[in-house]
Amino acid sequence: MNKNQIKSVPKYFDRYINYVPDMDIVPAMHKYGIAYLSKEKDKMTALKDIVYAPGKWTIKDILQHIIDTERIFSYRALRFARKDQTELPGFDENTYAAFTTANDRSIDDLLLEFAAVRQSTLGLFLSFDEQMMQEEGTASGNKISVLALGFTLTGHVLHHMQVIKERYYPLLHGSSESLL
Repeated sequence: MNKNQIKSVPKYFDRYINYVPDMDIVPAMHKYGIAYLSKEKDKMTALKDIVYAPGKWTIKDILQHIIDTERIFSYRALRFARKDQTELPGFDENTYAAFTTANDRSIDDLLLEFAAVRQSTLGLFLSFDEQMMQEEGTASGNKISVLALGFTLTGHVLHHMQVIKERYYPLLHGSSESLL
């Protein structure tokens, strides 16, 4: 299903969805998955534990955040696709980031984990029919559809790569390159 088939999007999530080109969800998830991130592996590795400002996350923290969010939003999609109307809580990304071992891991290890999680997400979304994609549920006090969750996950990767491009890559070589 295409992103123009999303019936309504909570205000906060539109910023992620807007990053994704007008295409179907499964090809979008595939295009902006592990191959997309792996192209940037050398630059991300070169950044080591550099942050662009005090208190900001390292590249490894960002990758772990992408992984954690993928897991949480996929779970939400599964629950909503199965017509579970239980309101789901939000999660505090900063608390999650404070309790990981991301900075003790390699970029390769984090990319491997992302690849596994994204592959699982792809399998899940391939299992949904059009009706399931349109099912809605409430998470973090916001009503959202399964389809919108899929595009949010895809755009979430694009959003963070844009942040990396704009704020981290200039620390390597003094200029930024377009990744999109």
